Amino acid sequence: MLQRKLQNKYSKLKFSLLFISLLFFFISLIYYLYEFLKVDIINITSDHKVQTFKGLELIEKKNLLFLNTNKLTAELEVLNPEITKVKVKKEFPNEININYELKAAIAYIKANDGYLYLSENSKVINKTKELQKTDKLTELFYYQSFDYITNSVGSSLDFLDIKYSLSFLKKIKDSGFKAKSIDIDSPSMIRLNLGDATVIITTEKDIDGQLNNLDKIIKQFKVEGNSFSLLDLRFDKPIIRLN
Repeated sequence: MLQRKLQNKYSKLKFSLLFISLLFFFISLIYYLYEFLKVDIINITSDHKVQTFKGLELIEKKNLLFLNTNKLTAELEVLNPEITKVKVKKEFPNEININYELKAAIAYIKANDGYLYLSENSKVINKTKELQKTDKLTELFYYQSFDYITNSVGSSLDFLDIKYSLSFLKKIKDSGFKAKSIDIDSPSMIRLNLGDATVIITTEKDIDGQLNNLDKIIKQFKVEGNSFSLLDLRFDKPIIRLN
C-alpha cells in the first residue's frame, strides 16, 4: 500500500515536472518567436522623398506577425499628408518595406504671412514663408485672406469655390492647357486665365455639368483645329468667343 502511494506521488510529481517543463518550453518558444519577429529593419523608398517621414514609432520593435498593414497605411497617410499611394509590405522575419509617392501641388495661394501650396482636392501639402515660384503651379487669387499659422500642412481649404477651381484646373491641365492664374472674385465669378484665353465658372451650377461642357468643347475645338478667347460655363448654353 505504501509503495503504491509512493508510486502515485512519484507519477504526479513526474507529470507536474513534465507539465512545467513543457509550459516553460512553450513560453520560451513564444517569447523567442515574438522577439525574432520584431521589426528591426525599415526600408523607405520613393522617387521624391519627404524631408521627415513621420510614424516610424508605429512600426519600430513591433511584432511583424501582428502588424496590420492596412491600418498602418491609413495611419501613415494621416501623419504624412504630403504623401500618397503608400504601400507597406512585410518581409519576414523582421523587415518592413514602405514605398510612397508625393502628392503634387497644382496651385498656391498667398496667406497673410507666407504661401500655401494646394493639391487638387484643396489640401495644404506644403507652406513656405518665401514663394518658391515654379511654372508648373498656378497662382490662386482669393477675395479673402487666409492665416498662415492656423492653416497647417494636412488641413484643407474647405471652400466650395476653391474646390471647384482646383477641379477645373486639374481638368484643364489633363487636357493639355496651362492655367497661369485663377481669380476667385466671388463664388459666382471664377476666372481661369489660360494666357490667351479665359474660362469662367460658378459654384451656383453643378460642377459635373460644367466639367462635361468643358470637356466636350475642348475636344470639339481640338478636332476642328479652332481656339477660343473666352469660354463662359455659367449658363445652360455656354458662351464662346472665338479667336
